[in-house]
Amino acid sequence: MTYTLHRTTDRELRGVYEAFLGDRIADTTWRAVKKFMTEAGLEINPTNLHEYASLRKRHPKLSLTPLEFRNLLASFDNSKKLLPQSITGQEFIRLLVIQNIKPDLSTIYRWFKQSGMRYNKAASYCGESIAAVVYFAVVWRFVNTKKLQRSHDNV
Repeated sequence: MTYTLHRTTDRELRGVYEAFLGDRIADTTWRAVKKFMTEAGLEINPTNLHEYASLRKRHPKLSLTPLEFRNLLASFDNSKKLLPQSITGQEFIRLLVIQNIKPDLSTIYRWFKQSGMRYNKAASYCGESIAAVVYFAVVWRFVNTKKLQRSHDNV
């Protein structure tokens, strides 16, 4: 009886992951995703699956170890905790710089647009709504760090 319940849950989680990706996946891919999450020390739940699926969707060629993924999620959580209840656009950029995230202004505009908002340095944003922008910023820093490491290793 317990086995059937576990199997249903697994099937439901797979369905959740496929819905986030917007496509069906093979059995071997699903086993690889579960193994990746387990090696990362993360629970296989809709939230973690969504984070992994969105990262894979935005950066399909990104080489990522389970430890790096766990660190990326931890970095996002830490950055999110630094957000005040309300923050202006200009203060937000200062917060990014403090966290060693220094993108072009056009990149910041794009992150806001992808989050369903418009960037204005004088505008005030609530911490909860700007969390999506923080996610883009943390992923951007991670991807750029990986690129720098690769270019440094090739020299």
